Amino acid sequence: MKSRTKWLMVALAMTGIAGAVMGQTASSPGSGDPERGEGHRWHRHGGEMMLTGGLLRAFHQLNLTPAQQQSVHTILAAARAQWEAERKAGGKPDFTVLSNPGDPNYAAALQQLQTNLANHLQEQSQTEQALYKVLDSAQQAQLVTVLASMKAKMAQHTAS
Repeated sequence: MKSRTKWLMVALAMTGIAGAVMGQTASSPGSGDPERGEGHRWHRHGGEMMLTGGLLRAFHQLNLTPAQQQSVHTILAAARAQWEAERKAGGKPDFTVLSNPGDPNYAAALQQLQTNLANHLQEQSQTEQALYKVLDSAQQAQLVTVLASMKAKMAQHTAS
């Protein structure tokens, strides 16, 4: 029973986080150096993606060309449109049912939530793979170092 409760709490938290972040709007363009991605705020369009967010932060250090930045924009816009359509079509989870294991609809609601989360994770993975393909081989090699540095900074931050 405890593992079911843990899974439900994780699923509810992920759904809540994803829903809250999906509701945010994209940032407007600002000023800055377009060669470095500043001013275009191309990274903001992926804000709704929990996993992709780290990849996009790493992209800032890879000196993407304007053409690469445009590709990133296109990929993220398509992903956002797909997720919005699925969110609207799928409706919101019924948390009153999911919070009551005694409800006769509990098992079906939990299964639907698990399916939705698995589908969302798969879509995020596909988006990240498409973003990775935008990079040239030197940038892909540099990405490993950038992500390791980000991980080390996060570990240092959580340790203090």
